[in-house]
Amino acid sequence: MQIKTAVSTMLGIDLPIIGAPMFLVSYPDLVVAVSEAGGLGAMPALNYRTSEELRRGLSEMRARTKKPIGINLILHKEHNPKWQEQFELCLEFKVELIITSLGSPRSVIKEAKSIGSKVFCDVTTLRHAEIVAKSGADALIAVAQGAGGHAGAISPFALIPYLKEAIPEVPVVASGAIATGKQMAAALALGADAVYVGTRLIATPEAQAYAEYKQMLVDSAPEEIIYTPKISGIPANWLKRSLEKLAARKDGIHAASQPGASVLEDPNFKPETGLSVEAKSWKEIWSAGHGVAQIHSIEPAAQVIRQMAADYQKVKQNLP
Repeated sequence: MQIKTAVSTMLGIDLPIIGAPMFLVSYPDLVVAVSEAGGLGAMPALNYRTSEELRRGLSEMRARTKKPIGINLILHKEHNPKWQEQFELCLEFKVELIITSLGSPRSVIKEAKSIGSKVFCDVTTLRHAEIVAKSGADALIAVAQGAGGHAGAISPFALIPYLKEAIPEVPVVASGAIATGKQMAAALALGADAVYVGTRLIATPEAQAYAEYKQMLVDSAPEEIIYTPKISGIPANWLKRSLEKLAARKDGIHAASQPGASVLEDPNFKPETGLSVEAKSWKEIWSAGHGVAQIHSIEPAAQVIRQMAADYQKVKQNLP
C-alpha cells in the first residue's frame, strides 16, 4: 500500500507515518520494524551513552533494513554536549532523516542537505516554526496538545492549519494523540503531510520499555495523563500511575488512597527537576500522550503501522 504526500515522497517511503524517536524506548528493533512496514522509524541519539555505542546501533540498523531511518538530535550543549559527534555519525551513515529538538537547526542543515539528508524540526508555536523554516528546515513537526513527552499546549485542530496557513511552503507533520487511522485521516484533513506516532508504538513487543510500562498504557485513560513542567523543567505529558508508583516507593505515599489527588500537589513528592540522562528516575517516570485512549492491546509495530494505513483508507471511503 502507498499513500503519497509531500513528506512520503520527500523521504522515499510508502506511508506518511514516522515513528517518533522516544527516549529509552526506541532502539533498532522498533526503528527497523516501522521502516520495514512502510513508514520511517526513528530513535534519539541520546539513547546511547557513547558515540561508539551509537555507531554500533547505526551499523545494526543499516544491516537489517535498506529503508530510510531517522535520528533525533538535541542541539543544545547543556542537554547534549555530544551532539556534534552524534551528528558526524549521522553524516557518515547517511541517515535519511535528522529530527532536531532544542537549539538552532541552522548548525546542521547545510551539512545534512549536502549528503541528501532531510532535517525536520519539532515546533510547538508559530514563532518557533517561523524561525526554523527560515533556517531551511525541510518540514515542521507540529507537536500539539496531547502528545507524549514534551508537548505543546495548542490543540492540533488549531495548530496544524495555523502553521499551514502561515508557512504554506513547508510540509507539516502532525504530532499528538495519533494512534489510529481515524486520527491519521483527521490530521491529513487538517493539512498535515504526515503523522508522528509515539505512544501507540510503546505498546509493542519491539519497544524497549518495561512490560509494566506497556501494560500501563493499555490500562490508562486520557484523563490520567498529567501535563506539567515539574518533572523535566519543560511542559510534558506523563502517566499519572507511574508518578503515583514512584511517590509511593520514594516517600511511602499511597496516592491511590487519596482519590482525585494529584501526586504533584503533594509536598512530599519531589522528583528531580531537569533530570539527567543517567538519572534513575527516567526509568520510573513514564511518559505518554492522550493516544492511550485508543490503546487496547500490545501488538507488533508492523501490524500497528499497516493497520493504521488500512483504517485510514476505510475512513476516506466512508466519509459522507
